[in-house]
Amino acid sequence: MIEQFIDYIPLFLENSTGIYIGLFDVTGDLLYANQGMQDLFDACDDKPMDILSNPSFQNLLALPVQKEPAFTGMITLGQKPPFQSFGGQVYRMPDRFLILGDVDGKDLGLLNNEMSHLNQELTNTQRALIKEKKNLKKALADLKETQALLIHSEKMNALGNMVAGIAHEINNPLAFIISNMQHLSTAFDDYEQAFEELAQLQKDIENISAIRDKYDLDFLSEDTGDMIKACSDGLVRVKEIVENLRSFSRLDESDRKNIPLKECIESVINIAKTDLHNKNIAVSCQFDSSPVIDCNPAELNQVFMNIFMNSIHAMPDGGEIRVHVAEKEQSVRLRFSDTGIGLDKKIRDQIFDPFFTTKPVGQGTGLGLFLARRIIVDEHQGTIEAHSPDTGGTVIDISLPKKH
Repeated sequence: MIEQFIDYIPLFLENSTGIYIGLFDVTGDLLYANQGMQDLFDACDDKPMDILSNPSFQNLLALPVQKEPAFTGMITLGQKPPFQSFGGQVYRMPDRFLILGDVDGKDLGLLNNEMSHLNQELTNTQRALIKEKKNLKKALADLKETQALLIHSEKMNALGNMVAGIAHEINNPLAFIISNMQHLSTAFDDYEQAFEELAQLQKDIENISAIRDKYDLDFLSEDTGDMIKACSDGLVRVKEIVENLRSFSRLDESDRKNIPLKECIESVINIAKTDLHNKNIAVSCQFDSSPVIDCNPAELNQVFMNIFMNSIHAMPDGGEIRVHVAEKEQSVRLRFSDTGIGLDKKIRDQIFDPFFTTKPVGQGTGLGLFLARRIIVDEHQGTIEAHSPDTGGTVIDISLPKKH
């Protein structure tokens, strides 16, 4: 029977790769396949009985026995990618069934193979993205940790500058206190010696006058009083410096509190006084009112100090820093302006970027204004902007809400 069937198939159909002919018996054995069908079978790794996936072998067995095609449509071979699909017909006979397909189905099969390949690539890409997502999460965590370290480094840098200024401020009054205390000690030694001699010669009135002249008791009496007053003034100055330091750092206060903004600005000016004096820079402040805001004063002091230090660096030959504070119904506006070199238009949009600095290597981290924006915008829900007017210099505008 098979031989008779094969005898009816022309040679060109038997060798054709554009037409598919396959004959199965009801047990699932492949009885015949032309070259086109064999190519499709070779592309699948399944057994002949399992090679049919749509419709399945069991579904084909259930087709009615008839002369006309029992099935017409897409036929898919293979149980896993790459699938082989083509349009064809199935003829159901009592003890076997015949599958016929044509070249259009092969093109569709090639397209299906391409889609299967693309699906596999998409799956691989998704896996890669999941892996990259994990890597990005880790990188983000590392970046946050690095940022925290850089913020700490910036704080330490600001603290170092501040301590240097404080050390200079404290050193001056301490120097003349120590010097005066040495003179005071010598003076009291002279007083003690003089009074001992006076006690021995108290009956000799003429010698008393000589002793006063010998030890210059009149000058010592006047000079000792002056030294004691100078020491007292110096100690008061040291106390003021320490108080300015406490006010600037706010170490003994909670993170947030209601505080007059004027106190923050004045404490920063007091801390920066040495640098301002050494660079011959004048400071003028205009407070239209005395606004009280809900803030973290230590963080605001860090912002204001950074602005002052930038202005100082921009005026190596002296100049002026002007501070203007205006109060509105729900907010406070601050303007810091200087007479320095100003901002180049090319870098104006970069000054708030992390690590951007115009200072020489070793003199700036490029985080000062970046942290200032973070403190003003993120921590206090305000705004900060910088520009250079046509008249020169730099202007920093800050807006802060009174309450949060």
